[in-house]
Amino acid sequence: MIADASTAKKWTCDGCGVSVSRIDGERTALPDTWASSAEGRFCLVCRRERAASAALEAAPSNSTIDVRARLRRAAVIEFEVRRTPDHTDGVIAKACRTSAAAVAEARRRLRLPESSARR
Repeated sequence: MIADASTAKKWTCDGCGVSVSRIDGERTALPDTWASSAEGRFCLVCRRERAASAALEAAPSNSTIDVRARLRRAAVIEFEVRRTPDHTDGVIAKACRTSAAAVAEARRRLRLPESSARR
């Protein structure tokens, strides 16, 4: 196998430092749930956290704790709906520890169609 930037023996998240590799030490592609960008390489947990942090940074500085919690939750749900639009609301809700109704509302807010798995 020819080594290139699309494979590595070990991938390390620039957010939390977690590393993933194959037990046999062979080169492997970046995990499907990870993303690589100009800011770095991030695991799914850090990608969700970055979405939440971006929403909080955009919030007014005088926002209450309750408002900030709602913004954070909405940002994580919206991230997950955009990331996996074909997953059912229930599957996304479980991943986000929220209700399917909250996921459906996020789809409406984002003007995204219902999951094709639901149809």
